[in-house]
Formats: sequence, structure tokens, C-alpha cells
Amino acid sequence: MRGFVFAALSLLLLAGCASQTRPSEIGSIGVNTRYEKELAAELEARNYYDGHTPKIGAYIRSNPPGAVVEWYNDDGIWVHVGNTPTKDIVIEGTGKPELFRVSAPGYLPKIEWVAATRNSSRVEVEFELQPELPTDRYLTGRHSGR
Repeated sequence: MRGFVFAALSLLLLAGCASQTRPSEIGSIGVNTRYEKELAAELEARNYYDGHTPKIGAYIRSNPPGAVVEWYNDDGIWVHVGNTPTKDIVIEGTGKPELFRVSAPGYLPKIEWVAATRNSSRVEVEFELQPELPTDRYLTGRHSGR
């Protein structure tokens, strides 16, 4: 019995020593300096990029006018930016293409890449929309014409 108590006591002491080697316990407050440095570097890079990247105005027109203009953002979401003809839409002047979609009721939507270089003063793009087929021109289900 004495051996069992000694073994159990030894395990408790060893377990206590192992928990003391951890840098922090659950519920304790500490600073992860590596994470803080990485976050600060990312924010600095983002601020530098936003402040030093040339911005160019893109002017988008369509035929017919009044179509909805949407931009495909980095999160994979179409964001409404206006109707045609647009005021200047700010895009990067780095040559990186931006994806825009122009759509109007009764017309097929059109998607195009728009890019500007550092030397561009303004980008003008015209979207020529094609009318949809009238509903009586295509079949929408089972058709028994005989």
C-alpha cells in the first residue's frame, strides 16, 4: 500500500511540474509578441500599399445607359458601385485587372476585366449589352407541337 501511495504522490508532483513549464494557463492574460509583431507588420504593409499605390479613375458607360455596375471584390462578392454612366470609380494604377459586371433588365449581363497602369490618367470602358431573346423564341419546358 505504501508503494501505491508513493507512486500516486510522485505522479501528482510530476504532473504539477509539467504544468509549470507552460508559458500560460487557461484564463491567464498574456501577450503573444510574435502574433503582435506579425499583425503590426501586416497593418504597416497594408497602410503603405493603400497610401503609395497610384489610384486611377475608371469611367464606365453602357448601351443602353442606366445599367447596374458591380465590382467583384477580393472576398468573392459582387458590390454595387453605381449605374451607367458612372462617375469615376477608383481602381489601382498597378495594371492589376478588376472584374466589373454591367447588367440591365431585358439584356444579357456582361462581365469584363478593367485595368489601369501607373501612367493612365483615366480609363473609359463601354459595355455593349445584347438584348435577351423574347420568351416566345425559346422553349421553357416540354413542348408537344404535333
